[in-house]
Amino acid sequence: MKWVTKVLNSFRYALEGLRYTAVTQRNMRIHFVVALAVLVVSLYLPLSKFEVLVLFVSIVLVLFAELLNTVIEVIVDMVTEEYHPLAKIAKDVAAGAVLLTAGLAVIVGISVFYPYLNMLFHQVYSTQKVLYPANIGLAALIAFDFFLTLMVKAWVHRMRKPDLEPSMSTSLSVCVATLIVAVIGNLTITLLVLCLILLFLGTRARVQKPTPIFFGAVLGLVVALMGVQLL
Repeated sequence: MKWVTKVLNSFRYALEGLRYTAVTQRNMRIHFVVALAVLVVSLYLPLSKFEVLVLFVSIVLVLFAELLNTVIEVIVDMVTEEYHPLAKIAKDVAAGAVLLTAGLAVIVGISVFYPYLNMLFHQVYSTQKVLYPANIGLAALIAFDFFLTLMVKAWVHRMRKPDLEPSMSTSLSVCVATLIVAVIGNLTITLLVLCLILLFLGTRARVQKPTPIFFGAVLGLVVALMGVQLL
């Protein structure tokens, strides 16, 4: 019965590897949460067997890539603890593999859930009287967001808390993006605008602290959402 013991040990070692990755890697925990949410939603939607299979394969590919990324990081850290350009390349390429599989999973998820999201999106908009017209009121909202953000920045600066100053560019970008969604009322455009904003926020996060970006995004979103109710 030694082979049975070996098989059981193999399963135990594999589970320990998954547990280690889930405990030590934040991205893996995020992947697990997103995967669980996708699977739960898929249970309540009339998806075909093929669609569920494609979703499952995409999820497994992302988790597999994250496992390999963890392996490469551990091996590189084991070989050298000092900075080395080749070690950086190895980690960056492994992270790139995760990014590609995650992007594929997002594309698959949008493709599968798009009809249901589109139906829900139009139901939400059908409760509104009309779409918000593209008039001078939108320009006034953008100007209001600019001056409000400027006042908040000045007020926070006087309190000597520069880390809490909202980002002006982030506030205006989120405000404009929200207004575009409100005016057009199209799910495809909404998703494209969301991708554009995420890319912008990611770029800003590389050169600025996250707190001003967060407060700027919240400020722009609140101004846009409250403003369109008054148009």
